[in-house]
Amino acid sequence: MKVIKLQLSSNAILDKKFQATSRGYNPLEVDTFLDTIISDYMVVESNVLALKRDVDNLISKINDLEKQKRVLEVENGRYRTRFANIKESDNVTSDNIEYIKRINALEKFLWEKGYNPKDIK
Repeated sequence: MKVIKLQLSSNAILDKKFQATSRGYNPLEVDTFLDTIISDYMVVESNVLALKRDVDNLISKINDLEKQKRVLEVENGRYRTRFANIKESDNVTSDNIEYIKRINALEKFLWEKGYNPKDIK
């Protein structure tokens, strides 16, 4: 990210003193113009600070999401290993339905005995 470095600040513009000459510009006109520049410069400074905060927040969110992604990739790898032997089939067989009914009955039995089936490894 490129950092924007301003050469002047609004205070530097405000405090700038010019040498008076006999044939110089109208001081009131110069002051009025510089006041306009200062107000614009203050807007630019506040926008730069707001954008820096936004960038910092987005970088923080990116870091959090990258950490979450790594955790999910590890978990995905565990599931892939765990289910690697399961055959992929689009056909629902009566055997599969019977297995599901049997698993459901066993889980109900465990719940009735006070065990959480998800805690059993």
